[in-house]
Amino acid sequence: MSFMREKVETQIKPMAEMARAGMVPHGRLLAGGLDIVADFYDETFKVIDERNKKLCWYEFCLTPELFLAMGIHPFLGESHPSMMSFAQPDVCWKYVDAAENQGVPTELCVLDKFMYGALVCDEMPAADFIVTASAPCDSSRIGYQMYEQLTGLPVYRLDAPAEDTPEAHKYYAGEIHKLIGFLEEQSGTRFDIDRLREVCEESNRATETLGEILELRRARPCPQAGVVSFGCYMAATNSFGIPELTSYLEFLRDDAIAMVKQGKGALSEEKHRVLWYYTPVVYDFELQEWLGNTLGAISVLDVLSGYLRQEPIDTKDLDTMLLALAQRGLESTMSRIRVRSTTLTERFLRDYADFTADCVIFPGPVGCKHVWGWLSLLREVCKQKGIPICAFDLDWMDSRVRSSDSVRSQIEEFFATVMN
Repeated sequence: MSFMREKVETQIKPMAEMARAGMVPHGRLLAGGLDIVADFYDETFKVIDERNKKLCWYEFCLTPELFLAMGIHPFLGESHPSMMSFAQPDVCWKYVDAAENQGVPTELCVLDKFMYGALVCDEMPAADFIVTASAPCDSSRIGYQMYEQLTGLPVYRLDAPAEDTPEAHKYYAGEIHKLIGFLEEQSGTRFDIDRLREVCEESNRATETLGEILELRRARPCPQAGVVSFGCYMAATNSFGIPELTSYLEFLRDDAIAMVKQGKGALSEEKHRVLWYYTPVVYDFELQEWLGNTLGAISVLDVLSGYLRQEPIDTKDLDTMLLALAQRGLESTMSRIRVRSTTLTERFLRDYADFTADCVIFPGPVGCKHVWGWLSLLREVCKQKGIPICAFDLDWMDSRVRSSDSVRSQIEEFFATVMN
């Protein structure tokens, strides 16, 4: 991972220092998150170099608590492409082209093309084994079959239900219970329920704080910029159960509390509250700042940070812990979209009402075929409910599909013709 090592030292760590020094918009709120990301990659490099513990490449539908409890270094594969491409869209082009040149279908999700290309270019971590699931989408199911063939690593697959019911959660908890045996075999470490309880209790402190932050974002004006929510997400993905994450989130919560008490918002004048209901535009990090400065609009919730609203893990016994981890895994990031369109729409309407949004921006990635199917139905619901929605296609990481200028132009036209 020579490129990522260089990126951490020459971009991520210097950016954290610049943020701390106030040289980046909302920098003091972003610096701690960048530190956590840099520390995570430093630990990843250490594991790769020293092999002092096993490294597990895992997928959406799981969260890191179980791996951390067993002394396994967790690496969420899908979080890696956005960090690699951050502020360097040409990196995405390189790995997507490498994958397509190997025969990977162009219509596959950019995440899977990126990870395949990064494997070919030796820029994915040298994992010891892979854990994946049957959700959230067709692209990931195909992608992980390709990674298995390319790496030759042991792969464990969980069967993720398409429903969101108590029965489905219990079933998936059983799948995670069976995973423990595989992890013991691969790591040589015996499962310790007390250690899992410790990690889950720390994770609870983080998710409780995240819940408070999201509640505070309901205030008018919204106390923190949309980019801060995305920073929370990037910091949290591999770090639930780590004290440093909890401390960072407590800092953000305390800042939001102070802003709300003073009646202050992230924008000097908040005109519009946007429900940003799909992926960020990774190649345009300044888009959220532009949204505020140009249109007086703030993203009060995005689909990634929205999943961070979690119930606490009941640490009474193994069954209760696994049931809660199952629920969290099935709600994590893209796993949320594995369910029926009616369920997705119910959650959408809940989020829209909870955060008193007045419009929706829905950037639909060209690789997410199931999301486009849902979007057709969602547009009808928005029409019936009188909800203004700006939906457009793009590739959220590959700027060659739709440029930053094109994205901004479409959003600006929406605000000029619909919101005004």
